[in-house]
Amino acid sequence: MTAGAEAAPQPADQWDVFISYAREDFKEAKGLQDALLKYVKEDGSTPRVYLDVSRSGTPAGVDWQSYLEEALRHSRYIVPLYSPTYFEKSVCEWELHEAYRLSVVQPDTELIPVLIHSGAVEKVPFVVHGINWIATTQPDWFDVLREATKLRTAAIRRILGWPGPAPEAVAGRTLEPVRVSLSLTDGLREAAAGVSVTLSAEPDTAGLTGTLTVDADRGEAVFDDLVLHTATDEVRLVATAAGCERAVSESFPVRSIEVRPPVGAQGPGVLVARGRPVFFPDGRALAVLDDSTLTVYTDRYQSAGSAELKGRPRLWARGRRLLAVADWAGRVLLASPDGEIRTWDIPAHDGACFSVPGALAFDGDALYVGTWAGEVWSVPLGGEAAQTVLKHPSGVQVLTADRGRFLVGGLDGTLAHVMDGRVVAERRLEPVLLGAALVNGFGLIVGEQFVYRLDLAKDQLLRVKQPVTGIAGVLPGSDLTAIVDAEGRFVCFDTELAVRVGFRTVPGARPVDVAEGGRLLVLEHPDGSHSLVREGRATSVSRHPFAVSPDGRRAAASDGSRLVVLPIGELTEGDGVSEEVGDRG
Repeated sequence: MTAGAEAAPQPADQWDVFISYAREDFKEAKGLQDALLKYVKEDGSTPRVYLDVSRSGTPAGVDWQSYLEEALRHSRYIVPLYSPTYFEKSVCEWELHEAYRLSVVQPDTELIPVLIHSGAVEKVPFVVHGINWIATTQPDWFDVLREATKLRTAAIRRILGWPGPAPEAVAGRTLEPVRVSLSLTDGLREAAAGVSVTLSAEPDTAGLTGTLTVDADRGEAVFDDLVLHTATDEVRLVATAAGCERAVSESFPVRSIEVRPPVGAQGPGVLVARGRPVFFPDGRALAVLDDSTLTVYTDRYQSAGSAELKGRPRLWARGRRLLAVADWAGRVLLASPDGEIRTWDIPAHDGACFSVPGALAFDGDALYVGTWAGEVWSVPLGGEAAQTVLKHPSGVQVLTADRGRFLVGGLDGTLAHVMDGRVVAERRLEPVLLGAALVNGFGLIVGEQFVYRLDLAKDQLLRVKQPVTGIAGVLPGSDLTAIVDAEGRFVCFDTELAVRVGFRTVPGARPVDVAEGGRLLVLEHPDGSHSLVREGRATSVSRHPFAVSPDGRRAAASDGSRLVVLPIGELTEGDGVSEEVGDRG
């Protein structure tokens, strides 16, 4: 184990049944696990059945083979599923030989093969050929297996149910909390701890996301962050739990709601503009990026100026009054809400075609641009020349500034605290740094593995481990920092590094806009649609881009050809929107 690594979690003291199978036979293996879990042990408790892709199997992030070895060693009955494919897999071959060895040296371990395909007989290794198998062609094969594993019918069984009405569902919006009851056949509420309930949707094209497995408490499992992402005429929720028949909800429709300007609408709140809208810090003027063209619309929604990017946009930043965007080709546009735009190309060095911007940061309305080449430039709005104010030899991947103080994160993971052009302190954090902010005398830095808070006055560093992995996007706010990973797991940290909000969204979503200090977020989904999230609940969705003003009072939403600016309440409460039902995605 490497220094600082955490020990992998160990299996519980005893598994009752270990199912060894080939991936191609997963359907049969999962069916066997579900069937065994409907019975109880001699003491009346639910058996623990190991299946390595189930919730009760191998945990994520642990050494797979070490965990398997421990699970086999601590299993009472080992049940390999014999099929032609099983004997072609090196892992299955290893599991079978290890199971045989354990059955010889450990008197409490028993090997009980199950023949699920007659064509496997000729492939059974000689070492285990003398161990009788149970063939699934026998009418009573499962009863034979159940008795061999000392399982019996439960006198009292658990029952899943739906105590409330079918939910009101809008595609992309977080459902009101969904409740699944867990009771016993004698009518009592189930109070046992550790019973997990899992939800799925039929059809699965409805796109159910959220926390889909919840531990029941006092006879009820509550799912409070579910989202159905595809509009459809009819969908059902399906609840499952160990030892229970699955429970299917009543069918219900999933409506599609999108913000659209009224047909033929004109006026100060409607812009004939396409592309991604971004509010200026004043929350009234807008910049709209259409392909490579950035156009500024004043607070009276009149076009006041435009400029061109050279490549795909990479970074956005807001100052006290100004707005900036930089592309991958090294072009920076700095714009004011009255339409003045400065276009500046980062100088390339050593024969390179361009210089990649690593980070943008405002100190008031002074824009600073850090580059992978290791320079930090000051870029004024007027005609004055841009100037190099800092050099960071390891390059710049994160940058933040406040009243002349800088935090600069290098490509080697070193964080430098700079004042008056002088490095005050340096700390090695981690190779990949994803975002930084200066808030009330603290530096907040998001890394791939940890989130850090640096007390600048005391030069003290606090860090917490990232609760998500494979990060897809980071959006620092003044009070909350939003982080989304590739699987759609979403968390918001406050300035004390406590998780204030946690939920699941669409895999591949990333945060693109923030308001109310981080409490209001806009997420962009892989299909180009956008959703509005407030305090962990998706409240609106659109196939096209939309934005929120920094104070959270206004929204700018697109129908693909026009933008409408409206109070945020009309976007989140459903006023002024059109509704449809159908598979529109």
